[in-house]
Amino acid sequence: MENIRVFTKESGVTTLGPGRRYCLWVQGCRQHCPGCVTPQSRDEQGGSLIPVSALAAEIALSGMDGLTISGGEPFLQAAALAELIDRIRRRRDMGVIVYTGLVYEQLLEQPEARSLLDRTDLLIDGPYLQALDDGRSLRGSSNQRTICLTERYRQDLDLYGREGRTRQIIPHGAYDNIVGIPNTQKPKGERQE
Repeated sequence: MENIRVFTKESGVTTLGPGRRYCLWVQGCRQHCPGCVTPQSRDEQGGSLIPVSALAAEIALSGMDGLTISGGEPFLQAAALAELIDRIRRRRDMGVIVYTGLVYEQLLEQPEARSLLDRTDLLIDGPYLQALDDGRSLRGSSNQRTICLTERYRQDLDLYGREGRTRQIIPHGAYDNIVGIPNTQKPKGERQE
């Protein structure tokens, strides 16, 4: 049985795509972008192994409008994620948004990446570049692109790159999970050190 190495997961997210979303952050990344908001997701042996079948059932039964996959780097687990999406869509139709630190043209050259690309509706591509972090919505830095691979989210493209970012606090008893892309910009007029 195939597993996915997961950093964390959260249901009911409204800050990483249109509607209420199930968000899955996979474990493992080789990019090491300075300023990464989840450096603890880099270790390819870290996180938790979750069977694809169990995770697919959980996501399909969540009642969420769509699935957002981030990381870590999703394309390190492209085949397992493609299987996950297939299993979810056998139960119900869910839109899929994928954030990757790679660029689309690189992914097209990787045969193993095609399985996940073929099941992705909207791709946000490119490494996080701290110097290009302009504080705009739903992406980390201005070099990152939103690429429609299907028509599902084309009407929502204006949500990406808007002024300002929002974050969501999701309580979990003893701790709160803060979800969204953090605002790393200093307020106007504040000196950068």
